[in-house]
Amino acid sequence: MVLRGTRSGLELKFLELASKILSELKLEMYDLEWSGPSGELRLFIMNPATKTAVLEDCVKVDRAFTPYMESETWIPENFTLEVSSPGLFRNLTTIEHFKGVVGQDITLGLAKKIDETIYPDFPKVLRNNLKIKVKLLEVKDDSIMIDARGVLIEVPFSQIKKANLETDFNNHQPEKE
Repeated sequence: MVLRGTRSGLELKFLELASKILSELKLEMYDLEWSGPSGELRLFIMNPATKTAVLEDCVKVDRAFTPYMESETWIPENFTLEVSSPGLFRNLTTIEHFKGVVGQDITLGLAKKIDETIYPDFPKVLRNNLKIKVKLLEVKDDSIMIDARGVLIEVPFSQIKKANLETDFNNHQPEKE
């Protein structure tokens, strides 16, 4: 399933610490990924006003972690921190992530193809694909509603292996002067 489950252990401790640091810096956490075996913490942050982060924001967060890395005994010796913005093609891993991009295009990696017996009008060009680009219309507790080239489809979260915001640079029109 694409949605993150409950966090526990070191990941929960890092989540709490990162939340504290980001709150003090007036930044928000988009996501956090902890890899115990490698000791790598990937922290995706954003400025609430811009919904992205600049290099200076990332540096501030990295520096704010330093005193804790030196004083907290629960932080592993092999710990490395990577701080970045969520990016243009940000992963969608929580219901809040999906709700934040309603009305926008997303790419879904599916566990199985869309059932043509349930959705006979599903576009032929997308039928045999496990990766589809669609418009997100609505987010429910256990599924999303999408527009696949004019066909409305409900996709359960359990069928989604991966989801990303889709940024289409081809449709960006420069402002006229």
